[in-house]
Amino acid sequence: MAVIDAPSQTTWQQDLLATARRVSAGIVGGLAMGALIGGIGGRLAMLALRVTSDPSLHGLQTDDGFTIGRFSGETLFLVLATAALGILGGLLYLAVRSWLPERWRAALAGVFGGIVGGAAFIRPDGIDFTRLDPLPLAIVMFIALPAIYGVAMSLFVERLLRRDPGATGSWSWLLGLLPLVAFGATGPLGLGLILLLFGAWWVHRAVPDAAYRLRSPTFMWIGRAALLAGTARALVILIADIDQVL
Repeated sequence: MAVIDAPSQTTWQQDLLATARRVSAGIVGGLAMGALIGGIGGRLAMLALRVTSDPSLHGLQTDDGFTIGRFSGETLFLVLATAALGILGGLLYLAVRSWLPERWRAALAGVFGGIVGGAAFIRPDGIDFTRLDPLPLAIVMFIALPAIYGVAMSLFVERLLRRDPGATGSWSWLLGLLPLVAFGATGPLGLGLILLLFGAWWVHRAVPDAAYRLRSPTFMWIGRAALLAGTARALVILIADIDQVL
């Protein structure tokens, strides 16, 4: 996996700590931006649409089960849900970041987030995009929010990855492993992803050539092609959905 760096002359403890820090950066960066932009930003977007839409829509349930115009326990659930999605986005970013030109990573993460997120959130047959008004504003906001998440998450994760790369000691272990333990404790999905990452780290240590092959130009271009194909597919779906909504 791209989150595993090429092997070097380090002890397994140092290598494990370095890998834990990288994965923790993806978890923390994704969680923070998912909660802030997806959760709080999403509720503010729905509030704005409630103000611009017919007053009779106040109190109705959205496609995702949230009450239009009301801040309640549902808002906390939305923040938690988007934080979880944000973590998955952060881990995906770690997996593909080496395929992206360094100077364009944030911009490309934003484009990917806007297209894929927009295709996922815009539903032509739901109340969010049939009764809310104006519909162009709803479309713009639900494309912009995941796009902003992609940019902000990328910048935040990159900043976390640059912090104290050579630090050691118990405090570094705590900072590196605590997010992993917390994520693994969330349930089968979190635990499964942590075990998968640990397995990738073990292969990286046991079979050094595997890491070099994964970082080869051929594999990089295959990854870029797959990422481009997935984005293009999502763009086709997004355009079709927008055409139906408008």
